[in-house]
Amino acid sequence: MTLAKRKVSVTLDADLVAAVEAAGENLSAQVNTALRDELARRRRHRALGDMLDQLAAERGALDTAEDQEEIARFMRLLGGTSDSPVSSSNALPGAADSVAGRHGTQL
Repeated sequence: MTLAKRKVSVTLDADLVAAVEAAGENLSAQVNTALRDELARRRRHRALGDMLDQLAAERGALDTAEDQEEIARFMRLLGGTSDSPVSSSNALPGAADSVAGRHGTQL
């Protein structure tokens, strides 16, 4: 199934454009893939927040060391980095604050 396309104008960093062009890749396709991947990552982060909301409602604040380890594990599974604990540097801008704020945890 081919999705409908819409022409838009975007401004990109010159080094990114040069790298894609040097690799002989289609810039539009690369931008489309990157945007689709980012939107999927955001959905995963929202799903994690929803899951944490449910857990907090069922058992209270998620503030033990075990809780933090599980949160970090899920963040890695859902698109965070695989080698570091959850932090604002590997989550969506504001995601760590919103999840932490809802659950009394520091991400």
